[in-house]
Amino acid sequence: MISFIAMLEKMFEERVIRLNHKPEDIEGSYVLYCMEASQREDFNHALEFSIYKANSLKKPVLVAFFITDKYKFSNQRYYRFMIEGILKTKERIESRGIKFLILKDDFVNGSLKLSKNACLVVFDRNYLKTQRAWRRKVSDLCDVATYEVESDVLVPVEYLYQKSVPYAYLYRNALEKVLDRFLVEVDTLQPEIKSNDLDFNFENQLNFDNVEDFINSLNIDKSVKSVENFYKGGSDEAYRLLKDFIERKLPFYKEKRNDPTTDYTSNLSPYLHFGQISPLKVVLEVFKSYDREDENVKSFINELVVWRELSRNFCWYNPYYNQYEGIPTWAKETLENHVSDKREYIYSLQELEDAKTHDEYWNAAQKELIITGKIHNYMRMYWAKKLIEWTEHPKKAFDIACYLNDKYALDGRDPNGYGGISWCFGSFDRPWQERKIFGKVRYMSDKSLAKKFDVKNYLRRFVK
Repeated sequence: MISFIAMLEKMFEERVIRLNHKPEDIEGSYVLYCMEASQREDFNHALEFSIYKANSLKKPVLVAFFITDKYKFSNQRYYRFMIEGILKTKERIESRGIKFLILKDDFVNGSLKLSKNACLVVFDRNYLKTQRAWRRKVSDLCDVATYEVESDVLVPVEYLYQKSVPYAYLYRNALEKVLDRFLVEVDTLQPEIKSNDLDFNFENQLNFDNVEDFINSLNIDKSVKSVENFYKGGSDEAYRLLKDFIERKLPFYKEKRNDPTTDYTSNLSPYLHFGQISPLKVVLEVFKSYDREDENVKSFINELVVWRELSRNFCWYNPYYNQYEGIPTWAKETLENHVSDKREYIYSLQELEDAKTHDEYWNAAQKELIITGKIHNYMRMYWAKKLIEWTEHPKKAFDIACYLNDKYALDGRDPNGYGGISWCFGSFDRPWQERKIFGKVRYMSDKSLAKKFDVKNYLRRFVK
């Protein structure tokens, strides 16, 4: 029989990467886990790996979470959602006897300060350039071993490919061959040495009990309204939405997922973005209730696993993932061949941000984003496509799409968002019949909306 330790090591084998060649310091006071991408207590491979290493070294675990107000688009909308979640995560982790610090500091400085007394440092994985650079810098500058643990996808991207994959069907075929290998419950470990009573007195430690005090302590943009009437942060909220989706929505998912007038999507994207729920847990819960060959399940897995993980492959291997320069060469060429085509409407950024266009469908999508912090995925495609039509150059359209998405969307600043915007500009797609302005990039019209759903009903929700 395989020992429990052997099972653990197998679970971590393909999810853990050593980021530097420095030694573990057995004289250190604790194993440090710098939480950033996986903001949850359960199904968190990075947390369990930290406990595993701490137990092997007979040391306690310290979890640190850093909050800074110097991050781009620092506004109360996503800070409130994030802090709502992190306070619940803190409570759950501390119930396991693990000290959880919330510090007002940037990730690099905070990690380096705490690493001075650490045996080793553990990071969870993030796929975006800035966060990857943070991990590299800490690994270069600190004196101890650093590890990165994959807890954001079912199958680590390098396990499937060592390059960017241009089409979803290729990623889907590769994923299906190995998926069962990674459909494994995450064992919950208990720390042998508790750290709750460790005494830390940092000037920048935040010990508030409620979200409002955190928000008030930060110099962030308060003009972007929070959306707690639509989405509240926290793993408990994510699990409630997941349960509702499995019981009530999933049987109709394939037929109704593209209809923004009916609420048949999971609404989990903000929670996945902040790591408040594990995609692995979502899949395992779905498979407990439904046959894997069910067409609705297959459609959902295609979105949650195939497209989500393809987007992470895209960001991992394409340094221009959030720039116009990152779309395929054929798409850039065909769009630029049509830059001089006459555009019936040209809108400024302010007009677009304020939803002041002639197109009531587009305005409704922008208002949905401003009001709820999210756009239904089908309308988001239309929303981004129209920007190509209403700006002088596709590069400007791409930049505006990223700006509006990153500023207002709870699930913005995410590989999924950048992959989705890039798809609208030709990524992961093929050339279509050539037309004005778009060239051979796929076009969407208001008529296509009317064929999919009762678009007038959508208007009634967001256009006053």
